Amino acid sequence: MPLKICYPALEGQEWRIITGSDPKNTPWSYHNGGSWPTLLWQLTVACIKMNRLEVAARAVEVAEKRLAADRWPEYYDTKSARFIGKQSRLYQTWSIAGFLVAKLLLSKPDAAKVLWNEEDAEIVNAFNFISDTSSPRRKRGRKPLKKTYIV
Repeated sequence: MPLKICYPALEGQEWRIITGSDPKNTPWSYHNGGSWPTLLWQLTVACIKMNRLEVAARAVEVAEKRLAADRWPEYYDTKSARFIGKQSRLYQTWSIAGFLVAKLLLSKPDAAKVLWNEEDAEIVNAFNFISDTSSPRRKRGRKPLKKTYIV
């Protein structure tokens, strides 16, 4: 089931530090690598923007086979998202909405254009400049972390 809320899942010491050993956020569950059907529409928008409709179509096809049969769960557990989340609520409107919007966007890809902005070259260059560690004009300060996680 597409789309993981974070990847890869935090495990071991990282999991203990970042989640505080939260039992619902064990590796490949809930916010720690769980798969959330509501994110399907965002995946579809990204695929349309990158002209990869076949990826979105496959994701929607997989979701279509499972979501209704699984009673529209909030999220799925395990690395391969084979099991309904252990604390997942069923008949979630956001799961249904994510699926329906993805289906509509695939049928009318031009509609997705209102959901993204074209990159502003000046801003992209500014971010590249900031992240370029070889630049002598780069501000000095705290060194960036080797790994970053969005939880």
